[in-house]
Amino acid sequence: MPPDTEENRVPDRRLVIGSFRVIGKIAAGSSGTTYLGEHVILGEKVCIKHTHYATAAAVEQFKIEARAMWDLRHFSVPVVRDFVLLPDGSAALVISYVPGASLEQIVNVAHQLDPETMAWIVERVLNALAYMHEHGVVHGGIIPRDIIVQPADHSVVLVDFGLAMVRPQPTEPSHGYIRLFSPPEQVAGNLPLIPECDFYSLGMSMIYALTGDVNQVRQRRVPQGTPEPLCRFIEKMIDPDYRRRPHWEDGNVWEQFQQVRQEAFGRTHSGMKPILPPT
Repeated sequence: MPPDTEENRVPDRRLVIGSFRVIGKIAAGSSGTTYLGEHVILGEKVCIKHTHYATAAAVEQFKIEARAMWDLRHFSVPVVRDFVLLPDGSAALVISYVPGASLEQIVNVAHQLDPETMAWIVERVLNALAYMHEHGVVHGGIIPRDIIVQPADHSVVLVDFGLAMVRPQPTEPSHGYIRLFSPPEQVAGNLPLIPECDFYSLGMSMIYALTGDVNQVRQRRVPQGTPEPLCRFIEKMIDPDYRRRPHWEDGNVWEQFQQVRQEAFGRTHSGMKPILPPT
């Protein structure tokens, strides 16, 4: 996420939302704008996600996102700090600040990641999904921009729960989709949001990380030179038929991927090698 530099700061640092002061703008999305903020007393940094519109629907969507994250306590998931209704009828969701660069930003610089680097990033996302899915939370929108990587300690945090749902019911439609990365059943809206949707989106993000090419993502093409065990795993993740994707009922998918790493690279740890070559 962008540092607190002059170009990222908002004009008025006196803007206070609840117990937090706005410092600067991080990004704008379809549902709202995310700002860098700080606690007015403690000075600790946070992210403040503010609705674009002061409508009941916009506020309700933010409430759904807050509820999805509320009880999650995992090192690869942000923590909800507050939910604030503002005088103009809009809402703000305050979550923990996650330093680092997104997978999308890293690939933009590196052009593509080597398979072992991509694998340790995905292994950490799968660890988070194991926890989330066990607690009934489906992310519903995993894309490279939502995977924040902290290269120094090889940590990963999954952010933006705007499409997340908690224990979706069979008749409950998803809140939307991201066409290039969402599975066919989510785009068609003919099934409830299920864990297998997250596996598909993560698999498509794996192709993006390996190629840096949205055309290959669109064609669901795993690049040549990808180790065969890893290639088979990705192809299973992105199967158009959700019934042929990995299932937690068939075993721990995170542990299965550790075995894939062992078969592909002869080890389950990358040795903390840097993501980008020294400059």
